Amino acid sequence: MASIQFKKNKTGKKTFYVVVSLKGRHKWLKAGTLVDARKLKKQVESLEESKRIEKLGFTSRSIRIDDFFQNFADYVRLHKSSNTVKRYLAVLNTFLVFLKKFHPGIKHLSQIKAEHIESYQKQRLQSIELKIEADGVKNGNHKNKKLPLPQTVNYEIGVLRTAFIWAQNHELIDKIPTKKVKKLKPKILNKTKILSPKECALFLKTAKSMAKSDKRILVYFKAFKFILNSGLRSGEICNLTWNDIDLEAGLIKIQEKPDWSPKTYAREFYLNETCLDLLRSFKDKEGYIFKDISGKKLDNDQLRSALIKVAESAGLEDFTRVHNLRHTFNSIMQMNGVDVATMGKILGHKDIETTMIYTHQTEEHLKRSIEKIGI
Repeated sequence: MASIQFKKNKTGKKTFYVVVSLKGRHKWLKAGTLVDARKLKKQVESLEESKRIEKLGFTSRSIRIDDFFQNFADYVRLHKSSNTVKRYLAVLNTFLVFLKKFHPGIKHLSQIKAEHIESYQKQRLQSIELKIEADGVKNGNHKNKKLPLPQTVNYEIGVLRTAFIWAQNHELIDKIPTKKVKKLKPKILNKTKILSPKECALFLKTAKSMAKSDKRILVYFKAFKFILNSGLRSGEICNLTWNDIDLEAGLIKIQEKPDWSPKTYAREFYLNETCLDLLRSFKDKEGYIFKDISGKKLDNDQLRSALIKVAESAGLEDFTRVHNLRHTFNSIMQMNGVDVATMGKILGHKDIETTMIYTHQTEEHLKRSIEKIGI
């Protein structure tokens, strides 16, 4: 909006100005006479908003990228669960490493453009070293680290988009650089390792056998068996408490905790008898269900480490991810006739497309399926 105002000097002479207001900020443009002010007002109002911002100097406050990410991280810590905070901070740190490595001249938030976001997409898909450098020294090593899937990079861009929207709401930037960046096409995970029913039995038998000589393995055996019969994510199994279970009704609730929240949304579904019998076998029915030998809840790293040991002992090659137990559950359920919509609700997927991405069939099932027809 623009308006005409005037100021008087000591002699009473009027000098006219055009006052332009934008997003709560005001700029006085000296015109001179009233006729000049009217002309200038028409010129200003004929400009598109973007041109008006540029010509009149309505630029956002300049803030260094690392300072902005620190401010945004403080905001996230106040409003998100600890697991979400951890994921967000990992993305922000990876993006900072990317900028320093590939665009060292960019120091301020307002310098980030859509082409930099697209460059980040490309580098994440092509470079394992970028993530390794961002993670730094962690427990374990990076020997099993692989290039990220497109859907993983899409999630990271989503985190950055959330940060940029927050920046725009606080008038730190005028435009959101991720706005015109297209999502990467998700990769269909046909080659994801899943276990056949026979391999599931072998895997669990091996874990149970290992637990006889090492009591620390027993809780992992139970956790793996529970995942194979419920499809829970590793974070869900680690944060599962007895308050989430109704043994009498046979129900499980995946719900938010003070320090943790589900990846997608809260949900509840019925457990099968295998899961219920397993839960009844626990003597301690207080707090977290799956705890290590010291009484602390399990974490993702512990689960993965134990899974790799069991898989190697069972002779199951290239089976190194706890999430593949969830894939196995989904695939076997669908091969046994459970519809995709129902599976989506059990697994906590937001849409059927996600459920389909994580659907796989064993060679035996494919062979049996084609043999059902004999024209």
